[in-house]
Amino acid sequence: MCFWLVVSIVAGTPEPWDAESYWTVAYPISGLLAAIIGFRSEHRGWLVGIILTQAQFPVMLTLAGLGPMSAFGLALLAALAIPVTIVSAAASWIGRRRRQDRYPP
Repeated sequence: MCFWLVVSIVAGTPEPWDAESYWTVAYPISGLLAAIIGFRSEHRGWLVGIILTQAQFPVMLTLAGLGPMSAFGLALLAALAIPVTIVSAAASWIGRRRRQDRYPP
């Protein structure tokens, strides 16, 4: 949530995806963070992408409050979580394979 809070504050928007640099900077960085954390995860690395993307919702609620578009925002975040989850799952798989190759059972 700290990442998305910083994005919102720096951009001056109550919702992270309203930031001008969301698609070019913030969202790609979230994918990179998901890959790094997923790579280091022993189990369920795919969850990193979901958690990281959905963490925008509490930031939005804190800064903008609950409104009529909140349900749409949650649905949008579910869709945005799909690519980031794929990235974190792939990175997790690669990390596990690499650890197995380095330290065979």
